[in-house]
Amino acid sequence: MTELEQSSNGLPEPTTAQLSISNKPNKLLATKLNKVLGSSVSDDARIKAALTALSDIPGLDETDLRRNLRGTIEKKEIAANKKFLEGFSRVVEQLETLESQVDGMSVSCQEMKEKLDQASNQTAEMIEQAHNIQDRSSACDTRLLIVDKFLEKFTLSEQEINTLCSSAVPIDGEFFVALDHLKQIHSDCRVLLMTQNQQAGLQIMESMALHQETAYEKLYRWTQYESRASFGRDSIDVSTLMTKALHALRHRPVLFQTILDDLAVARREAVGRAFMNALTRGGPGGTPRPIELQAHDSLRYIGDMLAWIHQACASEKEMLESLFHSAPGARKRENSRNSDDGKPNSGKEVEGDGSQSIIHISDAIDELLDYAMEGTCRPLKSRMEQVLVLQPGAITSYRVANLIQFYSVTVGKLLRKSAGLAKVLHDITDMAYKYFFKTLNAQADRLLQSADPPTRELTISPVVREMTLQLKEIVSSYDSSYLIASGEAECLPAFNFGETLDAIVDPLVQMCEISVQKFPSVERDVYVVNCIQHIESAIVSYSFTEKKRENLSERTNHLLQELATEQYNDLLKQSGLSEIDNAVSTKDSETPLSKVPNMDTQSLTTTLANLDSFLITISAGASPELRKLTSSEHYHQVQDNAIRMLLDAYRRIHIAVEDPVNEYENPDRILPRTIEEMEAIFSFAL
Repeated sequence: MTELEQSSNGLPEPTTAQLSISNKPNKLLATKLNKVLGSSVSDDARIKAALTALSDIPGLDETDLRRNLRGTIEKKEIAANKKFLEGFSRVVEQLETLESQVDGMSVSCQEMKEKLDQASNQTAEMIEQAHNIQDRSSACDTRLLIVDKFLEKFTLSEQEINTLCSSAVPIDGEFFVALDHLKQIHSDCRVLLMTQNQQAGLQIMESMALHQETAYEKLYRWTQYESRASFGRDSIDVSTLMTKALHALRHRPVLFQTILDDLAVARREAVGRAFMNALTRGGPGGTPRPIELQAHDSLRYIGDMLAWIHQACASEKEMLESLFHSAPGARKRENSRNSDDGKPNSGKEVEGDGSQSIIHISDAIDELLDYAMEGTCRPLKSRMEQVLVLQPGAITSYRVANLIQFYSVTVGKLLRKSAGLAKVLHDITDMAYKYFFKTLNAQADRLLQSADPPTRELTISPVVREMTLQLKEIVSSYDSSYLIASGEAECLPAFNFGETLDAIVDPLVQMCEISVQKFPSVERDVYVVNCIQHIESAIVSYSFTEKKRENLSERTNHLLQELATEQYNDLLKQSGLSEIDNAVSTKDSETPLSKVPNMDTQSLTTTLANLDSFLITISAGASPELRKLTSSEHYHQVQDNAIRMLLDAYRRIHIAVEDPVNEYENPDRILPRTIEEMEAIFSFAL
């Protein structure tokens, strides 16, 4: 063993060991050693593993064990095999037990499979029935959901029914929500009537009709109480509930009209009472003061009354509009109806269920406003009539009439033309103008009866100046009025200002003509022209007097033409052409002018020879009466027209003398000057 270990450790040289061993007679050992020494590297690992296994054998160092290594190893191998057999025997026993159990389980599984197949065959019909029942259950759930939605849409809840029908529950916002739901149900039922569910629609409508009538009756009683209790006061706060109530009652025209009547009576009494308080008591605490304290000042008295009426009318209309138009969508629907054909509807229209007429909102407002303001008509008319009868003068009378006319137009914009207050204001305006014209007529009668003649200087009389100042005041009042500022005067033909001008100006001009009736014609025309010019100067700056100024201008031009004719006749006589011109104008067409008496060549030559001396003095030949014309323009106009007519007369004479028909020899010797020379001379006088 020592040698073997040394050989394995590589200490002796291999060749030497090989030689020494081969020489020994033990060939078996030599063969084994050669086998060991000739083993490859891969065998070394197995040898090493074997040696390692041997090292684990206890007592390997013992001498007998080393000698009997094979036997020891074999014993150990036998012992290990016994243990393996024992363990394997237990495994075999367990496997047999497991096999028997698996066989039992297989039998049980087969039995269970047979039972399951049998149960499956038995439950297939039940499963099918279960599926059918499940489908039916799903359909029932859907139907229940549909029924719930249907009932929710077409029926009222217990709370809504209690809110609508119970008299113990007050009317509030929930009432109108439930009422809208009820209206929606009623409207939806009409859709059902157009389908195959007509029976359901009829039944629902019948069941809802009772609730609807009860709800409207409850709403009517509440609205009637509110209209009588709240709208009889002077100041009103329009509540949202009242607005909604009126909007809802529009679907019941009879009930709605009854409420309107109650509102109208309440508002008429309230407005009439407030107007009487303003007249006699004044405001709270005496401020503002009672209107009747100003009765001594007719203009202010009437102005205060009409201003109160206008303010009350505007406030009343604003209150009524907020009362009716504040409902959701009311104004929008109102405007859409009015814009369908560009015209408002005539009074009633169909809405809601299509079978009930609904009163038009604008008509309801107008009727209520008209009736409410009628409470002021009688006291207003009686007091204004008293004031109008006692008007002292034309100016004050006109200012009062103009003021009444202004408020008649202003208040008329808030009312209908058929309203009682509008008619009263129109009648009072007409009455005021009648009293005004009555005052003017009386004034004109006094002027015509006391038409004193002017002085010889033909200056305008004080009466004419006074009446002109009065005219100027009246024209100025009309010009500063609202009717002129707003351009609405043309819309009032019944109160045309031209009548006022005629009533003042025409009698005044007539009085001027009467006052100089005994004067010579020239002085008479001069005075009337001066008066008309003075009157016209008072109205010349106002555009609305244009028509009257045209009439006065025509009258003035006519008078100036008469003055020019008178002046022409004087000039014609002074020039000596009067007889010649008369002969030219009146002679027979078949008789020559030279054959007319005093129209021979010698006579014409002698008469026309004095024409030059007349032409020298023509510029100073105007009559003294013409110089009394206050307007230099009028004076020059008369002079110019007279000279032009004189020039025309000379032109006629000149043409007649040169005409061979008149049988004048040497006409140039008869005529001292040509027509062109005369035009040049007269041009300096023009």
